[in-house]
Amino acid sequence: MSGIRFAFRSIDSTKLAGQLEAGDLDVALVSKNAVPGGMPSQPLLEERFMMAQRKDHPRGSRRPTMREYSRLEHVIVSGEGGGFRGFIDDVLAKDGLTRRVAVSVQHYSVVPLLLQSTDLVCTLPQRFLRRYRDVLQALPFDTRPFTLHATWHARFDNDRGHQWLRQQLEACATG
Repeated sequence: MSGIRFAFRSIDSTKLAGQLEAGDLDVALVSKNAVPGGMPSQPLLEERFMMAQRKDHPRGSRRPTMREYSRLEHVIVSGEGGGFRGFIDDVLAKDGLTRRVAVSVQHYSVVPLLLQSTDLVCTLPQRFLRRYRDVLQALPFDTRPFTLHATWHARFDNDRGHQWLRQQLEACATG
């Protein structure tokens, strides 16, 4: 990997197609519905969500009911920063429930620090939470699994360096 440099940054879905077209981004990792029209993509991994809380949380370790889940105070990861709503809120709304998002953070890595010293909970991808097995809880509802896709501009389809990069991403996702 001599001479290769990587920069990981947040994606603004409204600018993604233009950034790929202009060459500002080589590859974007996004959900299937965020792949810009006409851009090639490949699925990397399928993921489910789980709830995390601190060890010895006062609510106990059993699976919460929908009502209990909605009454907890939540941390949300908002890629653009400052968002207090996510798809979980849509799931709850179908049953006439709302949750209180007390804290919004921009990066996943901040969540464990918040959870370990508070009674907050967070719903995150299972793959991220695997390292925190003792704090995992099943959700009281089924969430649709999501598939993470790599997308790029079609001019790189046959570029050997770009093919190598996509192979490395796939190997990381399946490994």
